[in-house]
Amino acid sequence: MRHKAGRIVAVLLVLLIIVGGGAVAAIYQKNSLAHVYFRKLTDKTEKTTPVATTDKTASSTIDETKLKAQLKRLQFVGNVAVIQDGKLVYQQPYGQDPQKNVKTATTKYQIGALQNTLTAAAVMQLVKDGKLDLTTPVSKYYLLDNADASVTVGSLLKMTSGLTLDVLPASELNKDVIAWNLANATVTTTGQYNFQTVNYALLSGIIAQASGVSYQKFIKDTLLQPAGVKHTGFVTSAAVQSKLAPSFTYDKASDSASAVTQDTLFQTMNDQLGSKQLYTTASDMAQLTHYITSSSFVGEKYMHQGAIAKEGTAYTGRLTIDGSRLVSRADFAGYHNALAFTEDGKTGVVLLSNYQKDGSLSDTAKAILKLVQKND
Repeated sequence: MRHKAGRIVAVLLVLLIIVGGGAVAAIYQKNSLAHVYFRKLTDKTEKTTPVATTDKTASSTIDETKLKAQLKRLQFVGNVAVIQDGKLVYQQPYGQDPQKNVKTATTKYQIGALQNTLTAAAVMQLVKDGKLDLTTPVSKYYLLDNADASVTVGSLLKMTSGLTLDVLPASELNKDVIAWNLANATVTTTGQYNFQTVNYALLSGIIAQASGVSYQKFIKDTLLQPAGVKHTGFVTSAAVQSKLAPSFTYDKASDSASAVTQDTLFQTMNDQLGSKQLYTTASDMAQLTHYITSSSFVGEKYMHQGAIAKEGTAYTGRLTIDGSRLVSRADFAGYHNALAFTEDGKTGVVLLSNYQKDGSLSDTAKAILKLVQKND
């Protein structure tokens, strides 16, 4: 033992002369020759912790030929990302939009009501923290004409609040959609489902009041940063929008496509969250979905209490149970998006498109999920 220790000391002294960096270099300068000798002599191996990333993909057993056949059958144009057992295993652009815009793995899209999955998750984080209660009347946060105590935070999540909006917003990007919603919303019959974007616009403001920070900051701090996404943010201006994949509509009668104008896009954004509208990549959306459904977030109890809708529930944009899957979808000013995940959120597929002629992205996402599970 003493003989071996003496050999180590002797070699380290030689290394001091060779590298001129002292024993510290041998141990801490991990790219140095000294460090290599130190590891060999002490039989020490470094342990590294893998870091989740949306820029690199893990190895996969997915049958890409069958996957692409599904996309071709749909005439899919956009980006697809697949998570398998919690790891990103596939992310690729597919097809061409009418302007043949070049897409990469990090091409960004607006997601419309798919953002409701994140808003609902943020609400349930506040519920878990005791800062929000689904039974609390909305009047605690906002005064609405003819709204009684039955208009609750929970009714906004389910879109059973009775709130409606029949006024078209302006085509200039609104940075305060809540004030506009409050000025124009009316209350009809509470307790009956009615898809109205005013519900989630008000939820964004309630999140801000309950958390003490802006909606954008709370989403960033609670969801985006912990999930480790790098290509997701808010469309705060025309300059930001110009960096996203442009969207197109398709007219079946004339078999022609048209680019969605900025005015139309901004008007549609104002009808939802205005400048709070998220953009993301397919891989980021996959990572976000995996994160919010994981046990490390709010847990199964709170997810099923409000963030995940029961099977057969009317569409709200939230994650919804569909058999043994979690699904969600959104169509938004030429953007078409869908996802399908296993109930535990560990395996799933995200499809983000800026031009869809026909067919169901939701059905295709389910079919690809089935394919991924088969090869899991």
